[in-house]
Amino acid sequence: MRYGVIGLGNMASAILKGMVESGNFKNDELTGYDMSGEKTLAAQTAFGLLPAADARAVAASSDVLLLAVKPQNLPQVLPDIAPVLRKQTVVATIAAGKDLAFYASFLPEGTPVVRLMPNINAKVKAATTALCPNAFVSDAQREAVRAMFSSVGSVVALEEKDFPVFGAVAGSSVAFVYMYIAALIDAEKKAGLSDEAARKIAADSVLGSAKLVLGCEEDPRDLARQVCSPGGTTIEGVTLLRDRRFEENVIDAIAAILRKDEILRKG
Repeated sequence: MRYGVIGLGNMASAILKGMVESGNFKNDELTGYDMSGEKTLAAQTAFGLLPAADARAVAASSDVLLLAVKPQNLPQVLPDIAPVLRKQTVVATIAAGKDLAFYASFLPEGTPVVRLMPNINAKVKAATTALCPNAFVSDAQREAVRAMFSSVGSVVALEEKDFPVFGAVAGSSVAFVYMYIAALIDAEKKAGLSDEAARKIAADSVLGSAKLVLGCEEDPRDLARQVCSPGGTTIEGVTLLRDRRFEENVIDAIAAILRKDEILRKG
């Protein structure tokens, strides 16, 4: 099976890296193109990807075609590749804000399309990716696409109507987590720890907490209560955060993201 990639930016590079390092994909099965010759050469050097002359060449030779171009470029790319797509080719796309109906308006009727939404953690093979196929995608095609994205993390099948919520949490809220980790690091350094020690302690604490949530059935709030001994030190910090609406602010921030997403989709 041949996998083609149009657009070789950061996310596509992370996916290709995961595919190659998984050992489940052969270098001669990967072909790609980017308008930037430098990016195409970098992908060829790093992943053994076979460079193509243009987007049409990638589309014509791929069984699985990943579109990793910017959303605003799709109205130019899709009409260009539509005439050369084969019936057995499944189109996978990671463009934000473009629903399955958008692709149907450009591609031949009956084209199998899978919409996906990975996040930045693909860089370290810890992404969370949402997957939604249209009605023309076969089981084998869906699994081929899933295999690509499983090489950089977990994949969850969702209905397309749930993509905005997924994007707000898995896509946008990671920024909140990075801000939280940065604040912990600053607090540690203010208390006298070195930058190196502070970075490791903060990141490991967040990582370990996430693993515990995934590894047990207890409510995260119950886990928080287990850390808070009456009259102890942790409860002092928790009380301050609650007084300043920590949890409510997170919920409000997700709601703000969803409101902006709706405005962008309607506009």
